[in-house]
Amino acid sequence: MGDHWCGEKRTSLRLLPLPPGEEHVRTREEVSAEKIRGGFYSPPDLVRVCWDRVHMLVGDRRDLRILEPSAGDGTFIRGLSHHRLAAQVRFVTAIEVLESEAKKCSAAAFDPTLQADVIEDSVISWSCTTDAMFDVAVGNPPFVRFQFVKAADKQAIAKLAIRYRLSFGGVSNLWIPVLLAALSRLRASGVFAFIIPAECFTGISAGVVREWMAEWVDELRFDLFPPGSFPAVLQEVVVLSGRKRGTKCNGIRGSLMICEHDARGQSRSWVHPIIEPRSTWTRYLLTPRHLESLVEASELPGVHALSHIAKFEVAAVTGANGFFSVDESTVDRYGLHAWAVPLLPRARHAAGLRYVEEDHIATVASGAKAMLLHFAADLPDPMNVHGASRYLKLGVLEGLPERYKCRIRDPWYRVPGVKPGRLMLSKRCHHYPRVILNEANVVTTDTIYRGWMTGDHSGREADLVAAFHNSLTLLSAEIEGRSFGGGVLELVPSEVGRLLVPLPMGFDANLARLDMALRSKTQQEFSFDPKCGGSLIEETNCLLTKEVGIPSSLMDLLEDGRQTLLRRRLDRSVTV
Repeated sequence: MGDHWCGEKRTSLRLLPLPPGEEHVRTREEVSAEKIRGGFYSPPDLVRVCWDRVHMLVGDRRDLRILEPSAGDGTFIRGLSHHRLAAQVRFVTAIEVLESEAKKCSAAAFDPTLQADVIEDSVISWSCTTDAMFDVAVGNPPFVRFQFVKAADKQAIAKLAIRYRLSFGGVSNLWIPVLLAALSRLRASGVFAFIIPAECFTGISAGVVREWMAEWVDELRFDLFPPGSFPAVLQEVVVLSGRKRGTKCNGIRGSLMICEHDARGQSRSWVHPIIEPRSTWTRYLLTPRHLESLVEASELPGVHALSHIAKFEVAAVTGANGFFSVDESTVDRYGLHAWAVPLLPRARHAAGLRYVEEDHIATVASGAKAMLLHFAADLPDPMNVHGASRYLKLGVLEGLPERYKCRIRDPWYRVPGVKPGRLMLSKRCHHYPRVILNEANVVTTDTIYRGWMTGDHSGREADLVAAFHNSLTLLSAEIEGRSFGGGVLELVPSEVGRLLVPLPMGFDANLARLDMALRSKTQQEFSFDPKCGGSLIEETNCLLTKEVGIPSSLMDLLEDGRQTLLRRRLDRSVTV
């Protein structure tokens, strides 16, 4: 189905900037009490979107029984009292775990036009024992990382999984079991609308939600909003809505609608059939035209899943990169030369597609931590060398032997798996991932994957590096990867293996040209084909079009799709 306008009332949404995201997992002491309990409340605009969507789904049904599983201070109840749907409601059950907020919610529930009961409890515990069924479920589940979830709630989640035959293994956030606990209490043809994180499209742990939606929901829809529509939350949010089926589907998947709103209050929508319910749904953020171009390109001769031609793996895991990665002055100060192995610290230190000896000399001269300490068993014992033992004592003072990765090693300072890969691939990126040919034979830590060609493709590393940075491969990276705070894209090895890569024979002849395209900040140093535009991606696309026969119109569609997902990802951060 093509693009079309959503049929409901247009809504004007406030645009408020989101703070930049953090890239490390924080402890309880490092975050506020509100963040620990997920205590951020829904702006009225998004509450109204939810009630509008519920009203559309229920039609003229009356005597509705409504469940609000994470009621907070009663924002949704107040929104309902001012909505035309209120005349069709018989009763509201609101669940709130925090006593102070439950009291505020009770005050909101005193509206004479509504009958409501506020229960002070965890909806997860409550849903494990109740037999109550509802016509509507609505709300904003708490966004709480699992390391902050209380032990009692974790035990209740295990019971919930047994009762409703759900799998919460690896779940990373409390919103997932809260949402499914509420949806499990809907009767057949019951409807719902929830504000949830946009990670529902990509997160591995959210796969249980995607699978449940594919099996149990009709009229499934995601409403998307401009960044900042939900103040004070570091994540982009969507409104998820639909109608629960009477029975679980038997292998027949439904479809989902994406409805995208802009800052002017206008919207457009498109529909996709659900193909793989548990895998990432980022692809559905593309229009059908874009997605069709991706399918067409994936079927071209010479296009492979990366796992079929190459192997990438996590490189050296030190447990303390800041300690084991050292600069030249530290090596000199402590006499660590016998154990210092050349290291590419970050992908940004590689100016081109080839990392050569001259590049590494420049990296060292810049003062970067371009050496990795490798206290291998066949090298001198550092504890018997004065300078090296002094340096290791600094690590002891920092408590490194007690860190998990160090604690499980004997001795704690001997890092395993220190070896170079012929290929290097950035784990995280802003604009696009990069594959680099390792001609300097350097090692990497777990910030850069190491790799090599496999099977019949062995030895064709240069072909891969030359062909990798094209719109098809980079669009597949946007689809397969996951996005974090600040709009950063991350790929884990299994996702890397699913990237789509053209691998034409002899394409390595273009590597020097493309290497220079990346190194050159202006066109003064290199004469680009004026038809290609000059950037690395444009140049690679142009070469693939001319030498392999990929239609330029198809490349243009792939690039447009890539830009669509890239802009959406980068727009989440005010710092990019």
